[in-house]
Amino acid sequence: MRFLVAGCGYVGRRLAELLASIEGGEVFALSRSGTIAIPNVTPIKCDLVAGDLGHLPQALDRIFYCAAPDDASVEAYRNIYQVGLERLVNAADRSNGRQCRLLMTSSTSVYGQSHGESVDENSPTEPASPTAKLIVAGEKLLRSVDTSVRLAGIYGPGRVSFVNAVKSGAIKVNPVASSYTNRIHREDAAAILKFCSELKDPMAIVNGVDRVTATRAEVASWLAEQLGVELARTDKNEESSFLRGNKKVSSQRLVDAGYKFIYPSYREGYGELIRSGLA
Repeated sequence: MRFLVAGCGYVGRRLAELLASIEGGEVFALSRSGTIAIPNVTPIKCDLVAGDLGHLPQALDRIFYCAAPDDASVEAYRNIYQVGLERLVNAADRSNGRQCRLLMTSSTSVYGQSHGESVDENSPTEPASPTAKLIVAGEKLLRSVDTSVRLAGIYGPGRVSFVNAVKSGAIKVNPVASSYTNRIHREDAAAILKFCSELKDPMAIVNGVDRVTATRAEVASWLAEQLGVELARTDKNEESSFLRGNKKVSSQRLVDAGYKFIYPSYREGYGELIRSGLA
């Protein structure tokens, strides 16, 4: 199997490492710098938006589109989820036709629900933000053999801002009116992409979230207990950025397909980070 990982950031790099462990596999990692140093992975220097994709490896079996916007602007999102993605979909067709499947990292932000609703892959995608609308538009560029993996908030080594906020006392929660949050550990995010690429019958859409949807207050309270700190409480509304994501996202489709979570909930994921001194 020949794999191309386009975008070797937080998740893409870990995915490339997983793919490199497959016996007989050949892995290429595309980035603007071309300086990705991963054992048994061939780096490729290319700009997804403006670079020459004509020199990409041929006869690819899987392309993983893990590119992320440079910033939160509409232009940056359009570059990644319209321009760059369309170019890679076309490259997949040229490389190995329908035998080359593309899997993209999408986001649960495509679900516009924000009043505590339960959502799954069949729920409507009507986000309010223009950047999330561009992600939805990008998903429509995919072919029938391709897969969009809608990842929740990603955490893991080096991404422990929520833990730090609890530890420092910077966070305040309203236990009786707290919004739901959804998350995924980096290890599971990468493993889910690999798992979906191995399915005989590809799933068009799959939610990459762990098995426990908890409120922001519940997660913060558990972390405070583990860290031995006092958690600040308030009777006011929580930050609007959290309220916008107030929904319960299901990963049942992924479980039904046979995926086994490495970190089924925040307790296992954050717990290991705390025990190992990474949080």
